[in-house]
Amino acid sequence: AKTLEEIKEQAINNFKDRVNSKLKQTDWYIIRKNDNGQEIPGEIQEARQELRNTSDTVENEINALTSEADVMTYDYPNIN
Repeated sequence: AKTLEEIKEQAINNFKDRVNSKLKQTDWYIIRKNDNGQEIPGEIQEARQELRNTSDTVENEINALTSEADVMTYDYPNIN
């Protein structure tokens, strides 16, 4: 059986994997900027920052939960 902390860690890591998958879709903008200095569109920068902010919020909210049931029924935000 997993501890509450292990369950929280797994839930957080699963969500971070989803966020990272979404970020990978626009990583080429970052690479292009590093390669040739071409600017990243503002809406892409904003969307990427919003994903990171959402990830931080989810991590904080999950860490604040006090029972396994609360973690298991946590309502993740839609990031699609």
